[in-house]
Amino acid sequence: MAWLLAAAAALCFVLAVTLQVGTPVVLLLLLLALGLLGGSAVALLRSRMAAQARDETQMIDAAELRRLREQAEARRRDGVA
Repeated sequence: MAWLLAAAAALCFVLAVTLQVGTPVVLLLLLLALGLLGGSAVALLRSRMAAQARDETQMIDAAELRRLREQAEARRRDGVA
């Protein structure tokens, strides 16, 4: 999806440069190209962040964390004594 928006932005820029139209149309095309390029960047960042997101099922809950702390404390006590 991000690449489609980037291609549309490039098309708007090319149309703004090559068409023989008035200044308001050129400005509109350039603003549209800027908006599409920004949308493309946001979509690309969003997809990369989603790909690197942690799976919630692999996260440690509070009970598991407490159990791990108790085990570590027991190992320390056994090692010190």
